[in-house]
Amino acid sequence: MSKTYSIKCTKCSAPLTLLGGGRVETVTCSYCKSVLDLNDEYRVLSNFKEYKEKNKLPFEIGMKGVVNSIEYTIIGRITYQESEPPFEEWSDLLLFSPLYGYAWLTYEAGHISYSRRNRTFPNLSWNSISQQSTIKVDDKIFNPFSSYSAKVIYVEGELTWVAKKDDETQFIDLIAPPWGMSIEKSKDEVEYYTTEYLNAEDIYESFGVKKEQQILNSDFHTLKPFKKPWLEALSKISLWVMIISIIVMIALSIDGKGEVISTFKVENNKNINQNFTLKDNTYLTDIQLSASTNKSLKNFNIKIEKEGKLLFSLNGTTAYRFEGNSKNNSKAFSKWDSRAKKVSIYLHLKTVGEYQFIASAIDKSISSSINVTIKEREVRVNYILQFFLVTLLLFGIYKIVYWRYKRKLQEEQTIFNREETISSSIYEAIINHLPQIAFFIFIIYMIIYSD
Repeated sequence: MSKTYSIKCTKCSAPLTLLGGGRVETVTCSYCKSVLDLNDEYRVLSNFKEYKEKNKLPFEIGMKGVVNSIEYTIIGRITYQESEPPFEEWSDLLLFSPLYGYAWLTYEAGHISYSRRNRTFPNLSWNSISQQSTIKVDDKIFNPFSSYSAKVIYVEGELTWVAKKDDETQFIDLIAPPWGMSIEKSKDEVEYYTTEYLNAEDIYESFGVKKEQQILNSDFHTLKPFKKPWLEALSKISLWVMIISIIVMIALSIDGKGEVISTFKVENNKNINQNFTLKDNTYLTDIQLSASTNKSLKNFNIKIEKEGKLLFSLNGTTAYRFEGNSKNNSKAFSKWDSRAKKVSIYLHLKTVGEYQFIASAIDKSISSSINVTIKEREVRVNYILQFFLVTLLLFGIYKIVYWRYKRKLQEEQTIFNREETISSSIYEAIINHLPQIAFFIFIIYMIIYSD
């Protein structure tokens, strides 16, 4: 059990309780907000009376909670503001455990992280830290990310050093989300801290923060890992579906590319009854009609029969497939563009053998003709291609969201030269997205092929 001590404020004589052990050097009076120096007969160092009400946090001095299985008490708070625009603010809450000593809980607009002093950081000079591409600490690879300075704008509770208003500290941040390293340089020394990004809801609950006081932030934070589990899982499934679709389309394109079994021309001045022999009904039969104008294409009635049985008819822009013995048992094809000069009709003719292609002009006064090509063993990859495009879209959504996260991370980065960072990111983007580039090339190929 840790001992607590009581003193009186030398400014307002209010009773103060010390919670933080023997290393505490200053305490802030909870009544008049005067900072007292415990090593100099409780001399008043500064006062922050006007600040707290403007910048109240969900956490209070004296709150107890568990962080990473260690029970801590919040004994102090120090708030910093960046010395240069955008002048961002954050608060470090000093934690104390009788068994594990001191640690920090950093609060920044709803984001919470936990820091403890690190004593295994490589022996690097202050200037050389930001020049490294990566730094390995405790088997983790960190990237130097930002360098900045900040000043003290508020102090509360107990601290293990003398912190005065406008005291300035230099910082270098290294990141390996959800881990980070914070290197802090003051007038006297350089200190190293290992930082871990935490789930804010868990910390609020542990320290007993009321629901109405909890502030949750889903926005970007440099240490907040990119986590979209549902979207990521969907993206991985989509990737495998795309790969399977590609394999299927390639296989069908090779095996079902079609073979011409008949080609002829139909004129409007006479009726045509052309026989063709289907040798293979494995896939579809493709009947291609083409004309010089769209009026010519629509000026014919066309039928497909087998042994006098009507299987298919076309009238203008609408076609019907007949099933069974009844002519009323028909299914309409989708209408094509009325301006079309070429159309392909895909039929699944169930048996091999001889068929009749019958054509007659609707209006014989109109000079018109159509070219007919009939192919067997034809495969339509359009539906597979559409399915592929849908899965590509799902895959792309995740990649776009992740790219935006990386872009934001890059915008926040201040250590490396901006031009070098952008050129490097472009090169890495090309390398990392080679599969997607290959997919787009394949799509273009398949679209051309399907036309």
